[in-house]
Amino acid sequence: MKNRNIMGVTELKEELHNYIDHADERFLKMVYAMSREYKASMLIGYNVDGTSITPKELAQRVTSASKRVKSGKFITQEDVEKEVENW
Repeated sequence: MKNRNIMGVTELKEELHNYIDHADERFLKMVYAMSREYKASMLIGYNVDGTSITPKELAQRVTSASKRVKSGKFITQEDVEKEVENW
């Protein structure tokens, strides 16, 4: 006998959509607040353009930066300081 409390992602989404479709304002505000808190907890920070950075994106950036450094594609602190002097 299958446990009715265990649902897959598809079933959860369908049931949540049904709740939202028939919800009152109080329920919608609670779900909205909870969703915003969850999303905020999944952010690491923001790019200069205001778009968010997720943990997955940060991990990809770190991997990419590490590969660049290992391949010798980087600028030294001294080079940056020399460049800044010419600004």
